[in-house]
Amino acid sequence: MHLKRTIKRAAGQASAALAPFVSKAARPAACILVYHRIADIALLDPRLDNWNVPPAVFEQHMAALSTSAECIRLEQLPARVAAPEPATPARPIVCVTFDDGFASVCTQALPILQRYGVPATTFVVTRFVGSREPMPFDRWSRQNATRVSAEEWRPLTWAELDTCIASGLMTIGGHSHEHLDGRLCTAAQLAEEAGRSRAILRDRLGRDHAACYAYPYGSRRLGEVPAAYVAAVRAAGYELAVSTDLGLATAESDRFVLPRVEASAVDSPAVLKAKVRGSLVPFHLTDLLRRADRSA
Repeated sequence: MHLKRTIKRAAGQASAALAPFVSKAARPAACILVYHRIADIALLDPRLDNWNVPPAVFEQHMAALSTSAECIRLEQLPARVAAPEPATPARPIVCVTFDDGFASVCTQALPILQRYGVPATTFVVTRFVGSREPMPFDRWSRQNATRVSAEEWRPLTWAELDTCIASGLMTIGGHSHEHLDGRLCTAAQLAEEAGRSRAILRDRLGRDHAACYAYPYGSRRLGEVPAAYVAAVRAAGYELAVSTDLGLATAESDRFVLPRVEASAVDSPAVLKAKVRGSLVPFHLTDLLRRADRSA
């Protein structure tokens, strides 16, 4: 993990250096940022990525976005990127998302989002909402649950989801029912993952939620989002879906396989600003190092 962080840091520095040379697109483009857990974790497991951004770093990110970007709700993205670009230079369009549904989204991230007025979408795995055990797909938590506080690995509860919704800033999306790997599922299993998650969320949280879906693992290059999965998400009634394919979303993007950009613990505000502006060439190179055995 030390090497991985070093590579991410070097890519970020290159991204910031190249940002002034990124040409502005003729049509609006949006950066969908993806976070996972937001926690102060002292433990560094050299074997596994914890997919964590400390609260202090997350606050730096939100402070930077609140003054330099147009932060919108994910469900607003298709209409926003289809709108004509204003004559005067506009701020970058950004959507903030969280995968997996860790409790720290409510306890740590939400107060920061409220402080800066940044909306966000949290994607939850419905089977594990309220679980008192680490989520089975979260290898870092399963390996380290007894070495760290439960607040660093536990999933959101339904009450915490209600708190997130009551803020007026957070919408809840589906991240499947069991977080199964799309490469290993039958068409029937994929339909169950998409359809059951949406039905549970709409039943528990209301019809204003479960408009958006995030594919577990989410890489088309690695085969984790087969065509049958996209079809299942459409059939379930979701309005759009996000992958972990790297890139900015435009009016030409497939609304059911929108690209995103990972926000990392090693990203300075300058690097984050470069990412949302589309300075992504260094990260396309590091993305090639991704493997299908990632931990979340």
